[in-house]
Amino acid sequence: MTDGVTELDSAVLSWMVDHRTPWVTDVMTVVTTVGNTVGVAVLTVVLAAIAWRRGERRAALATLAVMLLGWGLMNGVKYAVRRARPPVPERLVDLSTYSFPSGHAMMSAMVAAVVIVLILRGLLGDGARKRGRAAAAVVTAASLLIGVSRLYLGAHWCTDVLAGWALGALWGTLALRLSLSDAV
Repeated sequence: MTDGVTELDSAVLSWMVDHRTPWVTDVMTVVTTVGNTVGVAVLTVVLAAIAWRRGERRAALATLAVMLLGWGLMNGVKYAVRRARPPVPERLVDLSTYSFPSGHAMMSAMVAAVVIVLILRGLLGDGARKRGRAAAAVVTAASLLIGVSRLYLGAHWCTDVLAGWALGALWGTLALRLSLSDAV
């Protein structure tokens, strides 16, 4: 491992660069934009508003707290690790923050986990629970696509995205479940 870059990281970046096409680059740019901080924040507020409107005040506040604290956790890890991003010729986006973990992957996995927990607990309504598998598949696929967009655009190393997904799913699931448990 050289400068924190593994063989896997280098191989995935090389493969992505070798397989870029203009139209896929345009699609991945849109995907990564939708999965940015603003996109995740809007979805978080919508989820909290639905829970609040249904009388699930604790779930609404827990959703907001889990996502906000998760954002802080992600930034804390970035500044603790201080991993450099892929080099500029391969990187199609202009970024000045650290690479590990991928914030897009982490936050999208976190919001996916929150959606799934809220649905499984029936806190977004009976209609959401009935369509729970489809909703879980959609939010999981969206998170995966957002992470792949970060790899394709050269914004992150593969291990940044894998760690982001793992940390986001773990934090979103455990923190929300704990905050909704009777032990709190």
